[in-house]
Amino acid sequence: MLRLSRSHGLRRFVAVSSNSAIGCNPTTDHQFDETAPYDPYMGYGRSKEEMERLVAKARDSGEIETVVVRAPWFYGPRQPERQTQFFKMIKAGRFPLLGDGSQRRSMAYVDNLCDGLLLAATLDAARGETYWIADEEPYSMAEIVDTVEEVLEQEFDIRCSHKRLRLPSLVGTAAEKVDSMIQATGFYEQRIHVLGEMNKTIACRIDKARSELGYAPRFSLRQGMVESIRWCVENGQHI
Repeated sequence: MLRLSRSHGLRRFVAVSSNSAIGCNPTTDHQFDETAPYDPYMGYGRSKEEMERLVAKARDSGEIETVVVRAPWFYGPRQPERQTQFFKMIKAGRFPLLGDGSQRRSMAYVDNLCDGLLLAATLDAARGETYWIADEEPYSMAEIVDTVEEVLEQEFDIRCSHKRLRLPSLVGTAAEKVDSMIQATGFYEQRIHVLGEMNKTIACRIDKARSELGYAPRFSLRQGMVESIRWCVENGQHI
């Protein structure tokens, strides 16, 4: 992609990276900023680190302008099927909450993320920089599940079981080890991988994007989940 961009005379290359290149936060109250060192999580994280390093090499050579945008868990219209499955599990009371559910996740509603990408693509201040782009603040896993349940019932009259599949945090640790062994053989099992992350905090700060780009997330978690579920309902994705 970098070679094609250069050969076609493009001025700026905006690379969408991931929180996986930086890994997981050491504590539930910790948030990454752009100075955090690489500590990739699994093979996907290593691939994103490698991508970021290639982008940095192109930037340093002066061949093309670059910007790296690190996006966390995204949600919203046209989301992948796994997000619809997430809603189904919450409705049925089968979504796993590991530990006390206080571990936090940064998320990015798609319109918030697109706002950030447009700023990264067009503003001079973004040249050569890296930014976390996410919603206003990280959310606890318990808050995420509660919000989805509330939106399903109050906005769409979809009744929920009001149950919580509460599991010890050690279940996530065990799933992470199994995930690592599976990936070492060259395979990937999404359910095991996701379960292995469920006891971890993966949270970032958006201060740099806010101050340098004027980035201001327009959608809250609840607003974003309303639009996300609305898209599912209107596009035949049964919840």
